[in-house]
Amino acid sequence: MRAALLRAPGLLELEDLPDPALPKGGALLEIKACAVCGTDIKMRDQGHRDLVYPTVLGHEMVGRVLELDASRSGLAEGGLVQIWPGIACGRCRPCLRGQDNLCQEIKIMGFNRPGGFADLMALPAQCLSRGLSPLPEDADCDLLALSEPLACCLNGQSQAPVSRGDYVLILGGGPIGALHALLAEMNGAEKIIILEKLPNRIRLLKKHTSAVVFNPEAEKLKDVIEAETDGQGADVIFSATPEIPLDCDILSLLSPGGRACVFSGPAPGHHEEPIDMRRIHYKENAVSGAYGCTSSQSRFAADLLVSGRIRADWLITKRSSLAGIDEAFAHSAKRLGMKSIVCAGKRIGL
Repeated sequence: MRAALLRAPGLLELEDLPDPALPKGGALLEIKACAVCGTDIKMRDQGHRDLVYPTVLGHEMVGRVLELDASRSGLAEGGLVQIWPGIACGRCRPCLRGQDNLCQEIKIMGFNRPGGFADLMALPAQCLSRGLSPLPEDADCDLLALSEPLACCLNGQSQAPVSRGDYVLILGGGPIGALHALLAEMNGAEKIIILEKLPNRIRLLKKHTSAVVFNPEAEKLKDVIEAETDGQGADVIFSATPEIPLDCDILSLLSPGGRACVFSGPAPGHHEEPIDMRRIHYKENAVSGAYGCTSSQSRFAADLLVSGRIRADWLITKRSSLAGIDEAFAHSAKRLGMKSIVCAGKRIGL
């Protein structure tokens, strides 16, 4: 099979590798689509503490079941599936309470297990019961590759819930910020305000969402929130970029009873921001974190995309074959659009 092999930070090469064997009780998949995440770019360029080189990146995946060594999995050979990238133990306390993204023994495809930038992928037995979401035969594989980032946003909005009538502030208008906006719309937000400075992303957000989008280089965030919320403040704040820390100034924009979610991993130097505990106390504000997604959130995200309740096809602004993976990474790294998808077959371009 072909795979994009990361041999060291900065060294990503397309290589021919032996086909993986069918695991006992597991499945062998043909990867149909794998989306490029900002974490993939960071790992390619800077490495990551969980990587063991050489490795195959990619954790936002859709595949087709080629071989199956499990008769009671509910799956069938030839079927399309969306893949939750976690490999959880199923026994620890987080797993037993449905928080398998916090599994004490979790392994993650594309991090410390081979990922989806390859022709084929072998899945161990424990992935079949919780890690695969069967899809209709006519499902758009490229679109369904967005299930994993959408599921991560579902996790964020479970930690900082959006309710009908809420004012929602999203810091960053890239793919994650856009998905948060689409979910907030679905959940009945009164107004969504997105901070974004790239003109191409501002244009897409204004065309495909109901959000108020503003450029922080042209307008002050505090003034925008004051005007758009009639001085009430934001009921929910999501960080959707590591470039903007959730500091005291940002948290001061919360309304009484407001919630903030540390969604994007804080950039170096911003992980120990001071917080005004008095404000949290007197205003009954809440600050929570969100990391990854659970397997059940992954299944729900796939359902939202298949049903059309979330319409996110406009987020795909680049498609490349596996041979053109460098183009897909460049499109995302340079933020030329929104989301890049590495597809099965030779489809190069949008």
